[in-house]
Amino acid sequence: MATQWKNVDEVKPGEVLADDVFDGVSFTLILRKGDVLSEETIELMKKRNVRRVPILVEGEEEEEAIMAREKALVKREDFALPSAPPTVSEELYNESLEVMSEVVNKLFETEVLDKDRVRSVASKVVAEIFGKQRNVLNLIKKHAKGFLYKHLMNTGIIAGMIAIEMGMPVHEATRITEAGMLHDIGLAFINTEIKSDIMKLDAELANHPAVGAKFLRNAGMPIEVTDAVLFHHERWDGKGFPMGLKGKRIPTIARIVAVADAYDTLTSEELSEQSMPPYYAMRWIVSNSKRFFDPDIVSTFVAMVGIYPTGTKVLLSDGREGIVIGRSEKLLKPIVDVSGKTIDLSKEESIWIVRVI
Repeated sequence: MATQWKNVDEVKPGEVLADDVFDGVSFTLILRKGDVLSEETIELMKKRNVRRVPILVEGEEEEEAIMAREKALVKREDFALPSAPPTVSEELYNESLEVMSEVVNKLFETEVLDKDRVRSVASKVVAEIFGKQRNVLNLIKKHAKGFLYKHLMNTGIIAGMIAIEMGMPVHEATRITEAGMLHDIGLAFINTEIKSDIMKLDAELANHPAVGAKFLRNAGMPIEVTDAVLFHHERWDGKGFPMGLKGKRIPTIARIVAVADAYDTLTSEELSEQSMPPYYAMRWIVSNSKRFFDPDIVSTFVAMVGIYPTGTKVLLSDGREGIVIGRSEKLLKPIVDVSGKTIDLSKEESIWIVRVI
C-alpha cells in the first residue's frame, strides 16, 4: 500500500488514513492511522483546519508511509536522557516549576499575577542557558506538578534557547522566556463546568490567547509578552487565530513561542496518546515551515538542536544502535551514545545513521 495526500475536500467516506492526523491549530491528535473516514470525521477535520490528509491507496509504499511505520515501532518513553547534559539543571528546573505552579495557583484563586517571581525565574533560566551548550534539548520527562506547569516551563526554556541562538541580548531573551512561561496562562481561566461539552470547550480553548493576553495586560505585563500570548496561535500562512495575521505581521516573539510551544506539546509524555518521539516532532515542524511557522525561526531551531534531536534512537551503518545526546558540527551526523560510549559521528567518516528506530 502507498500513501496519497489529498485535500480534505477531496477525501470520501470509507477511505482509510495512512497516518495520524493532527489538529491544524493546536497540534493535538484527532484521528489515528488506520481509521476509516466517515462524513462526521471528515467534517471534524475541516472544523479543525486540517487541509491535507494521508490516505492509503494501492501501490508501492511511499516515504510518508515508511515514516509512519517506523514511528509505530519507536518506544515513546525515555525522552529525557540521564546520559545527556540537562538543558537547565534539575535543581533550577524544579525550583522554577515550583515557583510557576505557585504563581498559576495564586492567579487562579485571586486573579493576581506575581510578575516579579516570573521575571526572576526567567532571568535564572536565561543565565544558565547562556553558560551552556545550546545544542542539547534535554528537559525533564515527567513531573508531579502535571502537564500545564511543565509545558509552560519547557516552552519558556525552548523559546529562550531560540532567542539566544538568534543572537538576541540577555534582556530580550529573558522577555521571550517570560512569554513562553505565560503563553497558555489563559487556560487557567477555562470554565471547568463545561469540560464535558466539547463544542463549548473548543470555543473556550480557542479563546484562551485573548483571555490570557487581556489578563496580563491588566496586570501590567510588557506589550511584547502580551503580544506573544495573544498571537502564539497565529500561523505563517494567515490561517491561525485570533486575528488571522500572516507572515511577519505576526510579532517575532509570538513566532518564536509558536515553535517552542509546538515542539514541547508534540513531545510531551503526559499527552501519551498524542506524543511523538523528538525526531518525528522535528520533522513535523520542518514540514509545516511556511505553513504554521516562520521558516527562519524553524531553521534556527534545527540549526540549534539538529535534525536528530536529543533522545532520538538510531541504527548506525555498522549495525549498532545508539541514542542521540547532542548536535555536532554536521546536522546529519550528531553525537550519539552507544552502550555508554560517546561517539561524534561528524568525526567518523565510515559511520552514519541508517534510520531512526
